[in-house]
Order: sequence, then structure tokens, then C-alpha cells
Amino acid sequence: MATPQTVRHLNEIRALNALFRDAGMSRADLARALGLNRSTTGNIITGLMTEGLAVERRDEPRGENAGKTGRPGIRVQIDPAGASFLGAEIGVDRLTVVVIDMLAQELLHLTLPFPTYQETPEAGTDRMVALIAEALASLDRPERLRGLCVTLPALLASDGTVINGLMLGWRDVKLKTMITDRLKRRFPSLDPVISIENDANAFAIAETYRDTTHRSETVAFLLIENGAGGGIVIGGRLLRGSAGFAGEFGQIVLGGNRVPAGRSKPGHLESYIGKDAILGFYRAQGGEPDLDRLLLALARGESAAIATARAWGERLAAGLIQVTSVLNPGLIILGGSVAPVFSHVAAEVAQAMQRELLEGFPMPRIEVSGLGVEGPALGGALLMHQRMFSIDESAIYASEQPITLFQS
Repeated sequence: MATPQTVRHLNEIRALNALFRDAGMSRADLARALGLNRSTTGNIITGLMTEGLAVERRDEPRGENAGKTGRPGIRVQIDPAGASFLGAEIGVDRLTVVVIDMLAQELLHLTLPFPTYQETPEAGTDRMVALIAEALASLDRPERLRGLCVTLPALLASDGTVINGLMLGWRDVKLKTMITDRLKRRFPSLDPVISIENDANAFAIAETYRDTTHRSETVAFLLIENGAGGGIVIGGRLLRGSAGFAGEFGQIVLGGNRVPAGRSKPGHLESYIGKDAILGFYRAQGGEPDLDRLLLALARGESAAIATARAWGERLAAGLIQVTSVLNPGLIILGGSVAPVFSHVAAEVAQAMQRELLEGFPMPRIEVSGLGVEGPALGGALLMHQRMFSIDESAIYASEQPITLFQS
């Protein structure tokens, strides 16, 4: 049976969700939204204000009401400075940190070029924690950090161990333990929730967390960096699969080994569409193996760049045909540093998919993410934000999974 304390916790989380959705409301409106009497709602508001999570502000008249007299109302609002959430990405050739506030607004963004794949896991973790420390030192109230999520391209165990980070060359790395120990040495008084997440899953969260337009459909995500990973969101929820590895679209087997696989498995989708692959093909066409130069050459319509993009698009289409046939997504979102190539071959990819899909099978919309390369780090921060706005069911019913009430 739920105790008064757990019921209070439940109602506080419901109140935070209501205030987040509506950007604040009066005490009376909040009581109606929660289905509680005004006295109980007042106690909840007092508790949130005591914790520094909510504030009351005068609702100043705006627009046509700006000149009217009368006592302005009081609105209860989430205090943006009440908590912060940090997301970090360990990429193949860069490290990124993003910090957001209680309103899920970005406070800062740091990116550092770093050849992680050439370093040991210990060296990579040391540099990641140093960048996290730099971000925390920039915050006005670092002690209000509530959650920290580190993302990376890897298969992960539930305890935060890297089972296989193929593109990084990491195997059986106890990353959560390493991050926790190093952070504790630097900030002994900090005790945030620490989580480790696959970068493509975090990217999927970043794309859908604040966008309600995709709540009712199946959305597939393909994050294309040096390799390629994927994520699946159905009805606003991330599909993880039985072991947490659902959506590994980069491992779709296309066959063949004509393209040097680099760090990827030969014949797998990522060995054809990842940054290593596309730059290798561009070099074979006489181009300089640099992604920015390739994108510039595409914008100029240079023949070597166009040939490279078309070869890349052909393999991308082959992979997306399989994703579409299995999942029937309404939307596919491409992200990562290589994704901008798609806009130069979008028509060819669509035509190739339509030729192979069963007649009458619906063609998904395909879009390029507007998040840029910080998507996974932002997603990590948003996952921690979501955790705070969710009810830990295990504290109430001894279940293993939290109930997520938050809906943006």
C-alpha cells in the first residue's frame, strides 16, 4: 500500500508535469488539473517551493489587458534554476557536453576535438570528466545538478558497462564506475544520478522529447557518424528490445565487401554509409577525405562529390528499405555529421526505396535532424530531465521500471 509520503511524491511529480506543460498556472487551475482540493494543492506547492523547484510570480497583464487596473494574479511556475541536467557524448573524434535547466532550456554547450578511438578507455574517461568539470565550473549553482548521462556508440549493460564499443575500440569497460569515481574525486559533495546511454537512443529522445507531433506514430532514427546507430520511438516511447539493443540499424547486413570496412564489420550498413566509408569513397574519386570539404563540394556541384553522394545514397536506400519493411515508420530522421549529405540525394533515395517496397506499402517521410552533432549529448541531458519528471514506481510498488508521466 502506498504511504502518505509516496502519495505526496506522486502528486509533486504530477504538479511539476502540469506546470511544465502549461508554463505555469494559478493555484486554482493547478488544483483542477490535479483533481485535488486547494488545501492539498497548497501543501504541494509549498513543498516544491521549499525544494527550490517552483516559484510564485505576479501574472502581469499583456497585450489588450496591459492597461487595465486591478490586482494581478499569481502564477505558480517551475523555477528554471531549480535544477540542472548534464548530457555528455563520447564520440569517436570529439567530446561534447550540454547542460539544460528545469525548463529543458540549454544553458551551455561545450565541444572538444578528441581522438577517442586512439586513446585508452582510461584516458578518454579522464578527458570526458575534465570537460564535465569545466561545464560544472561555469554554472552558478553546480550543486543543483540532479542528473548526468554519458552517451556513446556502444552496446551497454544495464550497470553502465560498455559491452562492445566497436567504433571506439572499447570492450568490457566499466564506464559508469569510472565516471562516478572520477567525478566524486573532483566534486565530493555532488551526488547526481549518473546514467550511461547509447548515443543513438539519446539522439532519438532529443528529437522527440519536446515535439508532440510524433506522439502517435512510429519514428525510426539513424545516427550517422563514423559508424551508424539507430533508435525506435513508438507512441512517444523509446523501444529498447529485450536486452536494450533494439534499433542497431548500422548492423543491417547488406553483403559484399567492396568497400573497406575500417572499424565496421564488412558488408554491414555502417560500413557503407558511415563517415569512414563515405570519405574513403571520396578519396577514391580524387577528393580530399574531409567531410566539410565534401559537403562544400556537393554544394558546388562538383562531379567527384556528386558521384560519392550517389553511391552513398544507394546503400542508404538499401538499408532504409529494410527498416521500412520491418517497422513501417511514418517518419525516418537522419542525424549526425554525415546526415547533411542526404539532401543532395533525397530524390534518388526515395525512388530507389519505392522501386523495392511492395506495391501499396506506404513510403515514410525522411528528414534530416536540425540538432547538429550535439543531438546525443542533448538527449542525455533530456533523459535526466525526464527521470526527474517521472515517478519511480519501484519506490511505490517494488517494480523495476519508473512510470513516466511527463508529456511535453
